[in-house]
Amino acid sequence: MHAPGFFVRTALVLALLCALAPAALASGPGATPDNAIGSVAYLTGEVMAERTDGDARTLAQGEAVRAGDIIVTAASSCVEIVFKDGSVFSQGAQSRTALDGFVYTDKPSASKMLLKMAVGTARYVTGKIVEQNPEGFAFETTLASIGIRGTGIFAVVSPEREEIGVLSMTPGHTVSVTSATQSRTIGRAGYSVSVSTDGRISPPAPVAPATRSRVIRSAPQTSRGEEPDEGLVSQEEIDTRIKAFEAALDRTKSELGGVDNRPDYNTLHELSLLKEGKRTAEGDQHAPSATVPSRALKAPTEVNLPAPTNKPVPRPKYF
Repeated sequence: MHAPGFFVRTALVLALLCALAPAALASGPGATPDNAIGSVAYLTGEVMAERTDGDARTLAQGEAVRAGDIIVTAASSCVEIVFKDGSVFSQGAQSRTALDGFVYTDKPSASKMLLKMAVGTARYVTGKIVEQNPEGFAFETTLASIGIRGTGIFAVVSPEREEIGVLSMTPGHTVSVTSATQSRTIGRAGYSVSVSTDGRISPPAPVAPATRSRVIRSAPQTSRGEEPDEGLVSQEEIDTRIKAFEAALDRTKSELGGVDNRPDYNTLHELSLLKEGKRTAEGDQHAPSATVPSRALKAPTEVNLPAPTNKPVPRPKYF
């Protein structure tokens, strides 16, 4: 028979375990702590989230990211993060970007976001924060500050020069690129500027097809139906890609409702791309070899979609 002290000690241990359990769960992959600003939608290779205090953790798909995290990708690695406002950030190999600030509230004027990129390749597609408070968003590189209005931008940053461009743009919006000495405005999708170390910014010019392809493949956005760089990928990475497409499909379907319950045509287009990407990944999954070549989807093209009408829209087959 146990002594009374045994039961007291056992009760204390159980109480301590119960108190520690939530913290332990919040630190695991897929958890969403209270201070999360987004989560990893897709990841391949080695990706770290560093902090200015020296702390660092290895990211996994589904894991939360926090304001102040510095996202660092190793060679042959990439990551895609979907933030709470619906915006999407993707980063290619050997790159480094600080998620310096993020506030998303019911008060539009208080919402803000700041990304600071040091080196590498990255892309960003705007969300609700830019829609609510355009002046509250900034994407900074070593040499320039980028102001965006409803667009999808990319940045390729190296010690010698930077190229900043637009892959997609909502009609009527622009992107401003400002250095210490000069400022330029990009008013069309498919154009970019070059920033030199002395602050000079070239006039906007068409993005070279090779650059466009390299940017999309190195920093893919599965939430827009894209796939990773071509090359040999393992079955584990294929399974990860399929899960990312499934999560993106669920997320996009939840945002399908448009004005007066009419589907949004842009969202329908994204769903179509995602379905195609998932089918391609599933085809790779059933390939006989241990590693199979990844087939990148065509780069997203600029489509002038018709304005919504009052006519009923047939329900898509993929529901």
